[in-house]
Amino acid sequence: MEVESFNDIPSDMVCLTIPAQTYATANFQGSNEHIQNAYKELHKWMEIQNLKRSLDSWHLEIFHSWEDVENIDVELLDTI
Repeated sequence: MEVESFNDIPSDMVCLTIPAQTYATANFQGSNEHIQNAYKELHKWMEIQNLKRSLDSWHLEIFHSWEDVENIDVELLDTI
């Protein structure tokens, strides 16, 4: 989540600033056991599009639902 300021950060958490980046994205819904298949499909699509992965940048996962590991809802963001 993007924030403008960091206030009252709990002692067991850290503040992390990720610079602006460009991402290839894919949504995944289903069992956590199959998330790697979604990454493989995303990487295959990126290759077809001639997009090069940036392996030394931050890649993100935005979870919209994670309570049930058999039915997660996550957005995969792979830096290009």
